[in-house]
Amino acid sequence: MEKNLKEFKSMLEKRIQGSSRVFIAPHMNIDFDALGAASGMAEICSHLEKETFIIVDDEVSNMNIGIRSVFETAKKRYSILTSSKMKNYRRKDDLLITVDVGKRSLLPAKVDVLLSSFSSVVILDHHKTDEHSIPSQDSYVDITTSSTCEMVTRLLKMYGISIDKWLAKALLAGIFLDTNKLKKNTNEKTLELAAQLIRRGTSIQDVNDLFVEDFANDRKIQHLIDGTEFFPFHIHNVAIIMNRENPNTIYTQVELASAADYLLPYKVDAAYAIGLIAPNQIGISARTTGGMKIVEVMNTFGGGGNDYSAAAKILETSDIFFIREELMKLLRRKEFYFGKSMALAQEVENQRMEERSTLDTNAFSDKKEKCKKFS
Repeated sequence: MEKNLKEFKSMLEKRIQGSSRVFIAPHMNIDFDALGAASGMAEICSHLEKETFIIVDDEVSNMNIGIRSVFETAKKRYSILTSSKMKNYRRKDDLLITVDVGKRSLLPAKVDVLLSSFSSVVILDHHKTDEHSIPSQDSYVDITTSSTCEMVTRLLKMYGISIDKWLAKALLAGIFLDTNKLKKNTNEKTLELAAQLIRRGTSIQDVNDLFVEDFANDRKIQHLIDGTEFFPFHIHNVAIIMNRENPNTIYTQVELASAADYLLPYKVDAAYAIGLIAPNQIGISARTTGGMKIVEVMNTFGGGGNDYSAAAKILETSDIFFIREELMKLLRRKEFYFGKSMALAQEVENQRMEERSTLDTNAFSDKKEKCKKFS
């Protein structure tokens, strides 16, 4: 992985230095990983003395408190534009770098429209590629890495760029988001990198504070979770989360992701949160502990992700009950479950049956003893 990242760094440097300006595009419905990665990439471009713009179309009022606080500081540090204003700054040989996004449908609107007008497009991502991915020869996609922020932090280290307290906090927040606060999809290198960011002046508490929701937002997510249904598909516990009482409630993709993440500690192998993200647009966020091929499930809806986190956006519909039924059809299919995990689940089920048999035998013995006393 490190060797490939070094090769990517060399290519990235050539592309940056060979361009007039650099435009960095995180995905729509920006989250901590996308924002932290975009900020870190802007630092690299600044280090290489290249004028750089970050493209964000999201309304600040729609961002949750934590994202908003990081974004407000990012606006003071970097040049941030909406995609509609991007054309006023464009030159023929500009470079586009996408971070934490590999699909055209998830790019800010005008970025997608102008995609072919860039002399080069560089992709840095940790989500699986498929037929919907942005075509580019210059990409680094590693689905084994926890987050795009982890990749960018490694690049910053390779360049010898100093990471200050604020940037360390932004990068660590991205890692925290995509690992559910270091509970999944982490390895020794991820933890070492998190420790290095903490040594830059941030702290676990600083980052945790970013994830504190306001009361109204928290109640909104909890109400969504209240509508959870549990299904034992192929010896896996699968949760489907949706607001059946008020199906027209509009959520952000981050809120759906938070609801799916919430379920994982409760012996759930996979969780899917479904809800409107716009008046005629449905979002699905999927999370798993590793037992289910959630990326392949989301691919059928035109989405994607990695082995632990995935999502999809479905246009031209507001019928969440229809999407639930379509999802249920997929969840019944065995090919969407990992064989190793199924074998493990079967082993657990066999153990449960054995324990139950033992309990039944003991109960029968107890009955016999009681009968003897009354005989």
